[in-house]
Amino acid sequence: MGIADRQIEFLARAIVNRLEDRGLVEFGDAEIGIRIVAKTLFDNFQMYDTIEQEARTRLTKVIGEREPTDMELVDEMRRVAAEKSFAL
Repeated sequence: MGIADRQIEFLARAIVNRLEDRGLVEFGDAEIGIRIVAKTLFDNFQMYDTIEQEARTRLTKVIGEREPTDMELVDEMRRVAAEKSFAL
């Protein structure tokens, strides 16, 4: 298990524990809840990376070799995310 995987699992545990502590959800088996949350987080982080790569590729076609500004990248990522029906 890599560092990123451990960080995702740690975050998933924290989220599940917090939800249970507040009485918002009740998992019969916390490990199942943790796996569900971890998978969701992993999928979302993966989609975010995909969107960023696609935005950078599109911007390279428009602006050439220079590095895009943070604002240009964020704007393009929002456009890509909207096309994929993904909320950033």
